[in-house]
Amino acid sequence: MAAGRGVLKRAFEGEINYKYKSKNQYICEKFTNSSAMLIEFSVENFRSFREMQTLHLQAAPIKSKNSKLDEQNVCRLTDKLSVVKSKVIYGANASGKSNLVKAMATFVRIFRHSLQDATILQASLSPHLMDTESFKKPTFFQILFRLDDRNYRYGFEATGTAIVSEWLYSSDGKKPESYHFRRNENGIEVNPRTFKEGARLIIGKDEMPPLYRSNALFLPLVAAFNGPTALRINRYFLEHYAVYSGIEDILAQAIAMEAFREERMREKMADVLKQADLGIEDLGNAEIAEEDLSGAAREYYQKMRAEGKKPFVVVTKRSILDQTGKHKTEVPFFLNEESYGTQKLFWMSPFLINTLEHGGVLVVDEFGSSMHVQLIRAIVELFHSPVTNPHNAQLIAATHDTHLLDQGLFRRDQIAFVEKSRSGQSILTDLVEFKGVRNDASLETDYLHGRYGAVPLTNQFDWAFTFETNGKTRQENGSE
Repeated sequence: MAAGRGVLKRAFEGEINYKYKSKNQYICEKFTNSSAMLIEFSVENFRSFREMQTLHLQAAPIKSKNSKLDEQNVCRLTDKLSVVKSKVIYGANASGKSNLVKAMATFVRIFRHSLQDATILQASLSPHLMDTESFKKPTFFQILFRLDDRNYRYGFEATGTAIVSEWLYSSDGKKPESYHFRRNENGIEVNPRTFKEGARLIIGKDEMPPLYRSNALFLPLVAAFNGPTALRINRYFLEHYAVYSGIEDILAQAIAMEAFREERMREKMADVLKQADLGIEDLGNAEIAEEDLSGAAREYYQKMRAEGKKPFVVVTKRSILDQTGKHKTEVPFFLNEESYGTQKLFWMSPFLINTLEHGGVLVVDEFGSSMHVQLIRAIVELFHSPVTNPHNAQLIAATHDTHLLDQGLFRRDQIAFVEKSRSGQSILTDLVEFKGVRNDASLETDYLHGRYGAVPLTNQFDWAFTFETNGKTRQENGSE
């Protein structure tokens, strides 16, 4: 399944919204959406991440051999701050790549739902279990992002039953940051100068208790009461973060199906699959009968009926050609009859479309699995191009596809590695932190040879397949 990268690009091309600083250097336009960008994300005591690990998207002060990467792959937000538009994360199986994706998804899920769902903390948090102390401690999340020309630092610590601490700071990038509010076990301290909107929610009237709950975040509560700063941040987390965990991501599939109901999005999704050189001419739908379904599919059918929606299945349309090679008619196929790669591109397409069209952050796990490397490269290049990414959306992808380890595609600050230590904790390291890596080095070769770690140790893998033969068993050195 291969695609011409320029062909796929056509499905995403729109109005060009960038300026030239000089003949070859792009400067990010100041849009409401394009100025909202992720700077870094930190997590501690979550699954395999015991100690604090930080995913950095700040651009390092480096130069690539291909100067085009320094122009297109980086967005300059201020004179002192630039961020990269994509980040790929490598590591062996079970190293913690997926746990990093889960950490980002969990942070956003708790932010979005803690007000409405009193069980969200218990259901979402999973502390590090590979020692005797971490499970007693809270999980830590913190995010730095740029919004409306300010740098915000927001985070919280939580257990399965309560928010232990929460904070919001900001800075214009020139002066030291100031706090908006700080929360701990003793209560919430609000800065009356920078966050007056939150003060009225922490002081109960007529001996009534404050409005916030111990198991709910304070910032989305302030947004619910129309606090202007909180509303802007709340909208950022609601509208500008998406996580796609793979072809088995049921939630992502439900979102994609809802998007497919809209005619404009259906046409755009069809265009993506058509331009990906899959042999698909169009997408359509077919009605289904409840008696033909079982399990989760039947439950989803019943849910759609209860909401007054018409259940359907997606079909792809392919051309039948006559002996002269001319189009004769179309033949439909159910989506689940297509290859895994085709299905994955379909489920992922509305996330790509929305993120590139409106800006934001798209986090993808198992990026590239079941898909041709040329198609994967084409998707990455969509985020790097100012034509297809006018609002400076960002892609964060966990992958095993070493063909992407190419300094013609990524700068060294766009690549990170996750390695699990002997104690069972995941360690995140940027490629740019390794000394002596030349800007013309063969990253794929060096990685597979173990220079950057984060590869499986398979030198004794064959021992799992050692069998006794004629009463003899192979010794450790390979002899019998």
